[in-house]
Amino acid sequence: MLETVGDVAQRFRLRVPTGPTGLDRPIRWTHISELPDPTPWLRGGELLLTLGLQIDRQAPREAFTAYTGRLAEAGVAALGFGVGVRHTSVPEALVTGAAQHGLAVLEIPSGVPFQDITYQLNGDLLRTGAAESRLIAEGVSSMTKVARSAGPEGIVATLAARIDSWAVLMDRHGKTHAAVGAARVHLDDARAAALGQRSRIRHPGLTVYGVGDPVRPRAHLVVAPRPDRISVTRELAQHAALLLDLALNPLSGGDTWGLARADAVDALMSGDQGLVQRVSARWNLLAGNVAVALLRSRSRAVPLEENVLEWCAELDLPPLVSSESSLVTVILPEDELGRWSARVCEAVEREGVPARCGVGTAQPPSASLLSRRQAEQALAVAVADARPVVEFAELPTQRLILQHLDPAARTALTSPLRPLLENDSTRILLRSLRVFLSENNNWEAASSQLGIHRHTLRQRMGRVEELTGLSVGVTEDRVIAWLALQALQADPTP
Repeated sequence: MLETVGDVAQRFRLRVPTGPTGLDRPIRWTHISELPDPTPWLRGGELLLTLGLQIDRQAPREAFTAYTGRLAEAGVAALGFGVGVRHTSVPEALVTGAAQHGLAVLEIPSGVPFQDITYQLNGDLLRTGAAESRLIAEGVSSMTKVARSAGPEGIVATLAARIDSWAVLMDRHGKTHAAVGAARVHLDDARAAALGQRSRIRHPGLTVYGVGDPVRPRAHLVVAPRPDRISVTRELAQHAALLLDLALNPLSGGDTWGLARADAVDALMSGDQGLVQRVSARWNLLAGNVAVALLRSRSRAVPLEENVLEWCAELDLPPLVSSESSLVTVILPEDELGRWSARVCEAVEREGVPARCGVGTAQPPSASLLSRRQAEQALAVAVADARPVVEFAELPTQRLILQHLDPAARTALTSPLRPLLENDSTRILLRSLRVFLSENNNWEAASSQLGIHRHTLRQRMGRVEELTGLSVGVTEDRVIAWLALQALQADPTP
């Protein structure tokens, strides 16, 4: 336990002309200096000892205010001023300046050598530092062991016990994952601290540690350090945040993990019966049908794939998630579709995630590609109607009409876009047309979704008009193009 300024004043029976100001500050080291500005050699937390050899009692009051201000800004715990050599007492202007900056001044008489103070205090501090290091090592070991069996809750509980205080783990939206000790009473304060709402915090001294990416952490660890355990709490909380990152996302493996997920999704939609069966077995999908969900964010700045992975973890779903361009694909067990739709709606309506989601009908894993095509149609409706989630099964008219057309009728319906299929092997024009119509002919929104300049989009639409004879500026032609697009999507063998 570190000694405070008040403890030192009491131990050496020193007068404190600044009164009770700053007596509760812990002292981390002692330092002797007669420089007018010793701050370049200070790290903060020192008891700075001086005889004031460079201080002129007749100097302007502003000089004393500036001197004490520099010390306070450097984080000095207190100023020990020796009297009896250069000064008979602490200059009144220095006392006034220190009080203005909340800096305690201890008057050290000539009968108390500086060496006695530094020898005793620094010796105690070294012993305290060794004890703190031992406490930190033991705490890290305990949290690591409990992480294997009790997960995030165990880590937070062990941390709270080691710092003899309370701690809270919240997600980036302020939802509580774990609260230990008195944290249940201070949840509002912890949430305000985690979300940066400092003006609403009633409990002083709360510290927030990001879990995961420092720029966009996946969770926040909020602790209430005791004044006598600040350094121990800081070290243990930082280690706890690292362990929580691993516990909350144990399968995180960077690009390798992302590629593995994408390969699994591609394999399930390949139509290869043997490959689909093997991948389904590895991902525990043999028990029933699956459905494909497609998501798109209206803001390219939103890491939608990360959000989707978090939702899968919350719902205990297999993270069969892949991202390509602006679309995120998810393969979901049939019996989880209701919970999935509810979670996406909550994210959009309550958490402000600017996403749209289309969900295909449940199919055997070998028919995942059909579910994906249906999800594309549902997503187009979700984007056009500004709805969080649209399920293909909710579109009975479109389903009945498009799925039950005979080949001749389907060919007639899709014929306006055949020139695109024949002259656009990369399908860039077809996709650009789909996005443009989905965004209600909004050039800015569509070009943002495609990641291109609006002039590039105008050039592509000009090429579409040239090949099809349709005009994107004519309502009737846009309807014809839209119906043709839906027919192409509904056809499992375009």
